[in-house]
Amino acid sequence: MIKSKGLRLLALIWAVLMLVPILTGAAQIPNPTNEFFVNDFADVISASDEAEIMQSAVALYKATKAQVVVVTVNSLEGEDVNSYALNLGEKWGVGEKETDTGVVLLLSVSDRKVTIQVGYGLEGAINDAKAGRMLDNYAVPYFKNNDFSVGLKSVHKAIISEVYNEFGLEENVDDDYLLPEDEEEMTLLDLVYFIAVLAVVIFVLIKNPGLLYFFALTSRGSRYSGGGGFGGGFGSGGGFSGGGFSGGGGSFGGGGSSRGF
Repeated sequence: MIKSKGLRLLALIWAVLMLVPILTGAAQIPNPTNEFFVNDFADVISASDEAEIMQSAVALYKATKAQVVVVTVNSLEGEDVNSYALNLGEKWGVGEKETDTGVVLLLSVSDRKVTIQVGYGLEGAINDAKAGRMLDNYAVPYFKNNDFSVGLKSVHKAIISEVYNEFGLEENVDDDYLLPEDEEEMTLLDLVYFIAVLAVVIFVLIKNPGLLYFFALTSRGSRYSGGGGFGGGFGSGGGFSGGGFSGGGGSFGGGGSSRGF
């Protein structure tokens, strides 16, 4: 049986791990470029592809108010790719504040990592599994050959098509980039694992009810939770502007997916 002393120690270790990113400092998030929808800090997107991505993003924004922002950086400076994209999306205010329809497509060249992170309002259109398949089908094959420009343009088309489809604008959807819906089934092993984890969580909370209060304070103080589903830490009001366009103060929490290559 786990003793209260051990639980307190585990809670302390967990709290310290949560504070590490704050104490050490996160990577410096740059301000957006004048184009806002395309931010090629790593200089890997060709002029023609950048113009095409920009045109598609602006057209989508005008039709739906959704914002799909492409960002390339040379390095994540040691930060997790998901966290970096989340912080960037929150700081820039990607997506409308009322609907949270923002998407960040982030590529780190030297880290050889890419991620799609999605606002709350588009979590139904682009869930974690679909975001991962987008990267696998349209980005990673090009990135493995260092063809970052074409890979970004390709996966951007897939994201744009999914968003148009979500808004019922099928006439703007490129069927070549529209993925079929996921067919997920829970296996017996998944069910056993879920029940086991749930039982452990209930047992720990029963033995130490004070943890409930601790978790409540933590979740209220910070909307951040790592991995695929997460909330932001910047809480931007209106975001940054560039080239006549600006972030609408959107928040992220709809999940996403990342890949190495």
